[in-house]
Amino acid sequence: MSDVLPDIISDPDLIVESDEEDLLAPADEMKVEMEVKEVNTDEVFVKKGLKNATEPVVKKIKSDKRRKPMSEEHKQKLFIARQKAVESRRAKAAEKKKMKELESIANDKQQQKKLKELENIVNDVPEEKPKADIDPSIIEKAIEDALTKQEMLRQKRKAAKKAKQEEDIAKAKAQEEIRKAVYPPKLYMGDQGFASKHIYNFQ
Repeated sequence: MSDVLPDIISDPDLIVESDEEDLLAPADEMKVEMEVKEVNTDEVFVKKGLKNATEPVVKKIKSDKRRKPMSEEHKQKLFIARQKAVESRRAKAAEKKKMKELESIANDKQQQKKLKELENIVNDVPEEKPKADIDPSIIEKAIEDALTKQEMLRQKRKAAKKAKQEEDIAKAKAQEEIRKAVYPPKLYMGDQGFASKHIYNFQ
């Protein structure tokens, strides 16, 4: 077992140097000198030909493909489309111009109307009553229709009143006949039937 382990030599003259002494040295004795240089950011970030370093570099790719010439049919279609577009723009421009003219006329009329109203207020002019432009024959016809309708209603009311009166008279006669049958009238000397009832006892 002793052959496996190394032999320990105790020699006082043997000195082993270690870095621990440097690590244990005080901080004042350790001096580190660093040089700070100013760095130009334009030289670092700005590349040649770029104004701003954030702009990406885009290379233009030249295409060798050439467009085919347009056919006559295609040219004709484009020509027709351009004509339609021009006509549409002209129509819209004309409509816009007409709208502006009408708005201008309407504004002028409104201003004139307002001015007239203000003048009437200042001058104490009474307001004009609106006059209806109606044909006189229409007015006459309306009056005749109203009178005819009124007369018809009056005749209906009169006929209903007469019928009610006749019904009331008939009811009164019927009630009188019933009353006479139940309570016959007393006969006096000289009345018709008095002798036959009271003298000769025919009834």
